Amino acid sequence: MQPTLLDGDLLFVDRLGPHLRAPARGDIVVVGLNANGLAGVKRVIAVPGDTVAIDGTHVDSPGGRPHPVVLLRPRGVGPWERLGESYIAGDWGRPEFCCDPDGLTVGSKPRPLTLPPGEFFVLGDNRGVSIDSRKFGLVPSNRILGVVVARYWPLDRAGEPSSSLTMTPS
Repeated sequence: MQPTLLDGDLLFVDRLGPHLRAPARGDIVVVGLNANGLAGVKRVIAVPGDTVAIDGTHVDSPGGRPHPVVLLRPRGVGPWERLGESYIAGDWGRPEFCCDPDGLTVGSKPRPLTLPPGEFFVLGDNRGVSIDSRKFGLVPSNRILGVVVARYWPLDRAGEPSSSLTMTPS
């Protein structure tokens, strides 16, 4: 989750909240990754009902270099919106396209996926090396173990980690 969170950061995690209110787009969550109890910290990118795609050939300006972007249709309706993510760490490192019906990276063109009820699409902020929904698929709500509320250590970085997403017409 670099640069948002660093190894050694200590976090307050709300473990009750996800049982009372579904995590929102932009929330940083603790996800149970497998039956062995391994957990990871990821960012919620799309919530149930959203349509998500990753386009690995997006170009911002004429002559610009292609790079991946997350495209979203909130609640599955309206025009595509590009997710603005000022918190991500640099380049993704490779062109990517998503999503198959499980949320995994696929093929050579974007494939939109509308998330079914109770399923979330999560990504790490360090996209070039993150193991996230692109690798392990959609995350059911019962595997969201908690929502990160704040970092309390180190003291000089204490506070709420950035969770703001912006969306602009694609």
